[in-house]
Amino acid sequence: MYKTRIYYQDTDAGGVVYFANYLKFAEKSWFEFLASIGIFLPDWEKIDTYIIVKTVHLELIDMVKHGDLITVETSVKDVKNVYFILEHKVFRDEKLTTKIETTMVCINSKGRPKRIPEDFKEKLLHYKEEYIGHS
Repeated sequence: MYKTRIYYQDTDAGGVVYFANYLKFAEKSWFEFLASIGIFLPDWEKIDTYIIVKTVHLELIDMVKHGDLITVETSVKDVKNVYFILEHKVFRDEKLTTKIETTMVCINSKGRPKRIPEDFKEKLLHYKEEYIGHS
């Protein structure tokens, strides 16, 4: 879970969050989520395992304005051999405002897809089961 206040720098001329900034919030949330389940990306990079975002789906449900306090919750939606899908939900005062889905691909330092290492994958699968139980 990631919490932040919305600042002027996050908004467009209308005072609402500029759509591209939701990707920044999602990135901070997924990085913290992975660290919280024992997947600290800088450690994996030392053994030639990198994670990149391949696709993003963004659904804006309600406006978020400067000054608002938001919470971003990240969960594991699916896990395959070389990629996994994360779901991010943005809340303001416990009201869902935004849904984001990111497909994350495992690559090596040369940019080639590689299998997700087993212990990395096991941690993701554990939290996928938790996602299924609460969806």
